Parts: sequence; C-alpha cells; structure tokens
Amino acid sequence: MLKSATESIARRKVPRLEIGLLVELEHGKGWTRDVSASGVFFETDEPLAPGVPIRFSMLLDQSSTGPLRLECVGRIVRVEQQDGRLGVAATFTVSRLVPVDRGGWQDTRRFRLAGPPPA
Repeated sequence: MLKSATESIARRKVPRLEIGLLVELEHGKGWTRDVSASGVFFETDEPLAPGVPIRFSMLLDQSSTGPLRLECVGRIVRVEQQDGRLGVAATFTVSRLVPVDRGGWQDTRRFRLAGPPPA
C-alpha cells in the first residue's frame, strides 16, 4: 500500500527545517531544501548515486562568533530528478562545526571522498 506524503512526513522521527544553505561537494555545489539532526536533502547538478558514502560541508552564517562550516560525512540514501537537477537525501554519520576564515567564504576546504580532509 502506498503512503501519502502527509503520512510519510508525520512518521518522521526527527523534525526538518526548511532552509537554503550552500552545500560544498568534492566537485561542485548545491543548495539544501531541508536539514534535520540526522540528515539533509539538497539539490545539485553533480552526478551522485544512492548507497555511496559522501563528504560535504554546509555554510552557516548566523553565529555570534562569525560564520561556521558544518563538515559532514554520511551516506546517500536517495537520489531523484527534480526540475532538471538532482535531489539528494543523505544521512549524517559524523559532523563537526569549524570556524570559517574571517577573510570570507573563499577559504573553502574541500573534502576528498577517500581519506581525511586536506590540510
């Protein structure tokens, strides 16, 4: 039996916040549609596949100490076509907040999919 979107939303254990944040990927960027404590849904032009591990970061600019970057490691759980772009649902397995260089967003450290982030 198929469940409606309302039933699926109602059974979610973790509330989602609809917010547009910049997502930095290994070879590109995207924008979040929503974020929760356990995962994120974002749109991108980058080719991604379900079941694959992923490293990415999101830029948070509303902090009393200045901009922060949420660096995440997770797994892609779903990929769907949305208006010519890919919609990607990913879970968080590890995340950490780090300050962004006050010089601006250009201090973007990219993650590689294998191994630790570059120094």
